[in-house]
Amino acid sequence: MSVIPIPGKGVLAGLGVAAGLGSAVFALFGQARSATWTIEQAAIEAALADGTLVPPSIPGSTRAEQRLADHLVHVQLPQGEGVYAADGHPMADDVTADGRTPSGVLTLAMLGDSTSVGYGTRTPDELPGVILARGLAAHTRQPVRMRSHGLTGARTSDLPRQLELCLADPPDVVVILVGANDLRDLVPPWRSAAQLGAAVRTLVRNGIPVVAGSCPDFGVIVAIPQPLRSILGTWSQQLAALQERAVAKAGGTAVALGKLVSPQFAGNPDMFARDRFHPSGAGYGRAMEVLLPAAVEVLDAGAASDERRQPQTA
Repeated sequence: MSVIPIPGKGVLAGLGVAAGLGSAVFALFGQARSATWTIEQAAIEAALADGTLVPPSIPGSTRAEQRLADHLVHVQLPQGEGVYAADGHPMADDVTADGRTPSGVLTLAMLGDSTSVGYGTRTPDELPGVILARGLAAHTRQPVRMRSHGLTGARTSDLPRQLELCLADPPDVVVILVGANDLRDLVPPWRSAAQLGAAVRTLVRNGIPVVAGSCPDFGVIVAIPQPLRSILGTWSQQLAALQERAVAKAGGTAVALGKLVSPQFAGNPDMFARDRFHPSGAGYGRAMEVLLPAAVEVLDAGAASDERRQPQTA
């Protein structure tokens, strides 16, 4: 599993590194391979230390053989799906006979990549979806059910699959966190942003308010060496700007995580998980402090709109 992207020649040239392109590209590929190996090893060591590394799927396989597999597949994340009361405590997750959310319970759906499912957290309380569900429940004084359809390693192109799951029981609000893996896999930023905009448009047309956190700034991730870090910082900022425009055009609300949150990660190792790449519980907590007000606002606006559409009685 590669976690560090390398822009193609066209992107590098567009970033002003056309001079000495051939040798520069080879050097950056070397940096990417080294940084990827370091981050993946750190993630595996952290999972081993935390006891969250699932046993190898092949009986008798060695630790070295397991390392060859995608470590993200083997890491067991904290589980936080369920219903949260206004005081923050978990409630029984009772559903109707057809599997739908009962009346009087609001639903928050999380879509996206590893950041949407809280990769890097160690307890359910640190999961971004749980933090948001509790915040929404406290604000509305109603129980909130959190459902997660995100997928570790997913690109924005996975959103249609996630939307199908999400719309089977339409939620009251959706939060999307996606984009980093598009950088990893060299997806053109305009294409990634367009895919995000299409997903937001689908939800909005179904009457579901959406908040999307744009791509974080890769320039603050010290596990990525220079000059690769600076190049990826620029590229991630470009993707974030395109995402924000696409989300707004589609009728959603974009939150600029790179501008509002990433600077607080710079020089602060406590904000990162043990792999030094994904956020820690503290890092997710800070990001959710920025996302929660936006989720509250769109949920309130949606409720007010529903009230205006209700027939008036004499």
